[in-house]
Amino acid sequence: MKHKAAALVVVFTLGFFAAIAAAQTVGEIVYLEEGVGISRNGNRLDPQLVHIGAGIENLDLLRTDPTGYAEVELDPRRGAGAMLRVSPNTTFAFELNRSGRESRSTVGLITGSLAVKVQKLSGGQSLQVATEAALMGVRGTTFEVLVTAAGEVLVSADEGRVSCVDDQGRELFAEPGQVVEKLPGESFRAIPVAVSSLEEFRRDWYAERLEVFKANPLKAVRQYALRYLELRERFARSYGALEGEREVLRKWYDEDRRGRVGSRMETMRENKRIVGRLLDLRKTLFVFERVYFRLDELQQYFEEGYGRGEVRPGLSAAGFFELFERDRETLAGQMAEVRYITKLYALRNQGRFPTDRFEEGEAEFFGDEDEDFSF
Repeated sequence: MKHKAAALVVVFTLGFFAAIAAAQTVGEIVYLEEGVGISRNGNRLDPQLVHIGAGIENLDLLRTDPTGYAEVELDPRRGAGAMLRVSPNTTFAFELNRSGRESRSTVGLITGSLAVKVQKLSGGQSLQVATEAALMGVRGTTFEVLVTAAGEVLVSADEGRVSCVDDQGRELFAEPGQVVEKLPGESFRAIPVAVSSLEEFRRDWYAERLEVFKANPLKAVRQYALRYLELRERFARSYGALEGEREVLRKWYDEDRRGRVGSRMETMRENKRIVGRLLDLRKTLFVFERVYFRLDELQQYFEEGYGRGEVRPGLSAAGFFELFERDRETLAGQMAEVRYITKLYALRNQGRFPTDRFEEGEAEFFGDEDEDFSF
């Protein structure tokens, strides 16, 4: 009898652990080429774990390098069903936010290009693609979102209709025959495009924006460098405040390793201690993460000779990128940890995040509205 009881305990524990892991899975990789990396639970996954058939979990961050390409299928049983085609040099994160029977799936596109084919959604499901400049909401369509190194956005639809909303609440629609363009510091603009020439327009648009950037690369480097220096201090203060709750975080990490969560009373007390710190951090992280990865992209151009000059009096672009390089590893780890903490918080809060940080808009991203960030 004692042996039977022990066996039951083992089976229950393993089953509970599997249930927690399954609850975090939002999709899987269905096609893959080399040059794809995933950040999960505060760490970069071993490349051997990134393969066709590998699961994608809530709050994962996925990056492709110049050789990388992936196709990710989101599970309609977990959230919105969709196929994501991830181009080279693309960075984005998943968020599945649950509230009762409703679920909101958000693909936070940071850099690069995503092509999205959305299945028909149920009444309680929604899917959106978020950049720092726009929020795209869809209900069954095929479209592409492209973000350049300078932060410009192009939304185009092969079929269906995509709602594009900026931080001021202005809305335009991308649909066959019309694309939507968003340049930094400017309002949305609808551009008529013949359906038969859409792919050619996308290529030409990107090439044109790249030429505009290369004509004055220091402007983009200066813009993002100054924003980075400001946000780095804000992020450090917010992260430092979270350090005061390290006891709770260590407990959560230990529970996650063992595939369990605390009692209802424990999680209520712990969530109350964490939520204020996490709210502040997520607000900062939405902006800071995008500035960080944009600079990572701009640094590649800088190494090719673009963007030389002064960022501000006494600080050259070369000096700034030396500072950025020193920060890189520490900041990447801290940002990844904030995503992990958010995941653990949601696990203890019926799948809900403390707030939807993808609602932060371009005004917050670019700072002072009076500054000229047009290109």
